[in-house]
Amino acid sequence: MRISADNLFSGKLAVITAALLLLLCMPVPGKADEAQQTEYRIKTAFLYNFSRFVVWPESAMQERSEFLLCTLGETQFKEQLDTLTGKTVHNKTIVVKRHSQPQEVLDCHLVFIGEQQDLTETLWTLQKQPVLTVSNIAGFTEKGGIIQFKLIENKVRFRINADAANSAGLSVSSKLLSLAIDVTGSR
Repeated sequence: MRISADNLFSGKLAVITAALLLLLCMPVPGKADEAQQTEYRIKTAFLYNFSRFVVWPESAMQERSEFLLCTLGETQFKEQLDTLTGKTVHNKTIVVKRHSQPQEVLDCHLVFIGEQQDLTETLWTLQKQPVLTVSNIAGFTEKGGIIQFKLIENKVRFRINADAANSAGLSVSSKLLSLAIDVTGSR
């Protein structure tokens, strides 16, 4: 059987084309990580600004030199959160702490709740406590959380449950409420 040069060339071209198409479909290393790192930096900045535009009851702030920003469970942006350590908010120095049990965060001012947490137990433990709860968990604000991050068209947005904030004794500024994509409850 004799193979012509044209058949050989078109066969190689098909293999090269298939290989190129396969490479184009594969994720580019670094690009996803870069986008994720940007998302984490934005969420960290949001957490800082949430702490600036929420007012805690005097009893939660007095006689404390530190503002405790805590995480509960596993979070993907620990390094970015650590950059907030030492900044000031409400004339208090931010200290970032990590916890694994809901009972450990009762002294915290702001708690970012990781995805693996038992949300029912966590929100039950924190209900009516002066703790600003924030999470990525779907349906977080409907279940009683205060602020939920949402990724919409690759942009970080957030929802606020004003009733949950009021129940915790927290006052959310009108400026922050106006930036939310959705506010449930009475302002």
